[in-house]
Amino acid sequence: MGDIFVWDGRFLSTLRALFAGPGRLARAYADGQRARWTPPIRLYLLVSLVFFAAMSLAGVRVIAVAPYPAAETVRAQDEDHIQRRMASIEASRALGGTAAASVSCGVMPGPDEINADGQLVYAADSGVNVTMMQRGASPEPRRIDRATADCLRAVMADAQVPSIIAELTFGAIRDPAGFEASSSAAAAQALILMVLAMALINLLLHPKRTVIEHVILSLYFHAALLPGFAVVLLLANLVAGNTGAAVVVALLALAGQFALIWLSDRQFYGSSWYGALLRLPVQVIGYAVALAAAALGLIILPVL
Repeated sequence: MGDIFVWDGRFLSTLRALFAGPGRLARAYADGQRARWTPPIRLYLLVSLVFFAAMSLAGVRVIAVAPYPAAETVRAQDEDHIQRRMASIEASRALGGTAAASVSCGVMPGPDEINADGQLVYAADSGVNVTMMQRGASPEPRRIDRATADCLRAVMADAQVPSIIAELTFGAIRDPAGFEASSSAAAAQALILMVLAMALINLLLHPKRTVIEHVILSLYFHAALLPGFAVVLLLANLVAGNTGAAVVVALLALAGQFALIWLSDRQFYGSSWYGALLRLPVQVIGYAVALAAAALGLIILPVL
């Protein structure tokens, strides 16, 4: 551990080279020019450690649970608000089928949503959304009794939702903070798996190169990706509430990631600009699929 996280004079030089072009830095290291650069595994571990520590200190929940209606809404609701929620339930029942069954689970909106000890109870129009990178404290948990849980399982089974997803949903509602903690840990582990996934994708696209070369590029690539993601997150928080600006930030983030992959391919493998461009869709789609599979698998694994 001391060897991995030791600070030396190469670190700042490596950072400058990294942001000038991770592919060029990785190529130099793979070609044996190693004395002047921080090794890729050391740099990657240090950057990822700083990234997740910064997210924690900034109060950013990497995986965020958002039950609805919000706890503040339930606790502050008046008779008019309760009636509007009841009307929404009646409208859903009028649709029939699964929608009608789903609003039969849980208590009706009103005083029964807050039990004797002050804890919120799952109501007929309750639900939960899972998002990423939200600031603030974890939301208030809600109690789901056995009858409501059985009802929800039946509804989800009728909708052909896998039972494992149902259990994850219950966990997110009953213990949002615990769900967020375990899911965020899974996200960090998934990022490590993505180093291997990207190396595998590049191995398929450049089979004549050695495996260690692809791993070196992937480590340096992810060391450059995380700081960029932190900048995007900062910009997203600054423009929160402004839909147009948020869309622009999202598009810039995607463009930046595409450019980083394309540039890394050109610099490391010596690809032509059009060759790297032709490989880009395979790299992007393969990376997205692998990331989703890794994250979902690591979130589901503790439930199995």
